[in-house]
Amino acid sequence: MLHCPICGKHYPSDVQFCPADQTPLQADATIAGHIPADPLIGKTLNEKYRIEERLGIGGMGTVYRARHMLIDRLVAIKVLNQRFVEDDAARFRFQREAKAAGRLQHLNAVAVTDFGETPEGYVYIVMELLEGRTLREIIAKEAPLETARAVSIMLQTSAAVAAAHEAGVIHRDLKPANIFVTQRSDVPAVVKVLDFGIAKLATETLDDDDPKNLTQVGAMIGTPRYMSPEQCNGLTLTPASDVYSLGVIFFEMLTSSVPFSGSSPLAIALKHSSDLPRPPREIVAAIPAELDHLVLRTLEKRPEDRPANASEFRTELFAIAEQLGLESATITDGPDLDMLRRVGRESPSGRLVIDIAKLRENRAFNSGSSELTVISPVARADEKPSNEAREPTRQSFARVDVPLRRRSMSRILLLVGAIVAALFLGGYIALRMTAPQQSPTVITPTPLPTATPTASRAPSPSPSPVASVSPKPSPTPTPEKKKQGKVGSFVNKVKRILKKPF
Repeated sequence: MLHCPICGKHYPSDVQFCPADQTPLQADATIAGHIPADPLIGKTLNEKYRIEERLGIGGMGTVYRARHMLIDRLVAIKVLNQRFVEDDAARFRFQREAKAAGRLQHLNAVAVTDFGETPEGYVYIVMELLEGRTLREIIAKEAPLETARAVSIMLQTSAAVAAAHEAGVIHRDLKPANIFVTQRSDVPAVVKVLDFGIAKLATETLDDDDPKNLTQVGAMIGTPRYMSPEQCNGLTLTPASDVYSLGVIFFEMLTSSVPFSGSSPLAIALKHSSDLPRPPREIVAAIPAELDHLVLRTLEKRPEDRPANASEFRTELFAIAEQLGLESATITDGPDLDMLRRVGRESPSGRLVIDIAKLRENRAFNSGSSELTVISPVARADEKPSNEAREPTRQSFARVDVPLRRRSMSRILLLVGAIVAALFLGGYIALRMTAPQQSPTVITPTPLPTATPTASRAPSPSPSPVASVSPKPSPTPTPEKKKQGKVGSFVNKVKRILKKPF
């Protein structure tokens, strides 16, 4: 059995290169015994860089962690494999990587600080030392990625590639293994694009380089799963070729699978040239339609049907992110583990469940300022005014002052309560005023006729003249008494209401 030193997967003995990243496979250690140590461990290159540990093995070189002896600083050193030292084309390509990366001054491109060759024949490149994981590791363990996270990674990646295109550099080997996501507790998370080992300077030719030694007509150089159709066919490449590779990477982040795969590099290359990709929404229905359309446009067979370069692709992706309201798409910093534990809870299975709303609130209040940092390309003289007018407006976004918001809400509630109380009081008074008033019944004793002995003994059934003229309530004073009773009753009720309104 053979295994890949990069991804760790095992393959049959008849497979020589890893299908995922084209890394030469290595045999498993089946015999116990002494493992020969790396001859470079502990060695000092040009009396400046002491090699401390091997970090990984790539197609062209081996990456080590080293220490700069003069300034006591940790760096990463990529040493050209010895089997390529005598190969002039490989040496030129390795040197071109150093010069191409050295020309890029961008946050999302790995910084190259030195290039040299030792008397023993070791050719090396000195780069910044990164801490984190490659996108290949992230996809293998966590894909499909959440949409906002995938968009955020792709915005940073395309920003670095756009800077390379503006500098006249075509990467030609974009893949998840060459995209590094830094993640430390004390610094923001930043995406770094690595390995310009087969990059080509499109605008000019260096004096000490022979283009015929670097690439040959009809040669297929790159990783087949992420190569454009024109690259698979050995044709002339343009920045649109890198856009195709970005589309494949984006496709894989969103769906956890690549558009085309096969049993051999040639089979994959044929599919890139002839087959149509499956829409990402058919694999993951949650992918927004706008992103689905953009990904499919980057995977067009003809270069002229895709975005012309990474800058154009990033502009379209940025506009879609704003339209979809993907807040994390424009934030460069990522939460550390401590913050995730504060805003999350551990499930019975041991997983950490994160409350996104609480995470955003926590990051807003714990940040050093009240503004959000936005990814924006480095300002250049030839940059289009539309981009300058668009993105700076997004570089600062003031957060809402929660205390002021709470005070305003209290005042609003108090005002609403007063209005409701006034309406209730007015309604109560109106109800009492419109209710039918019943005047108090006044019982007026009717004066009995004075009965004389003669009248009482009178056998006559007809009423006596005295009884017939008995006094009755006069109709004139009765309305006056009722009127006075209504007014007094109303006044008394108003007094009671004012004293006790409820």
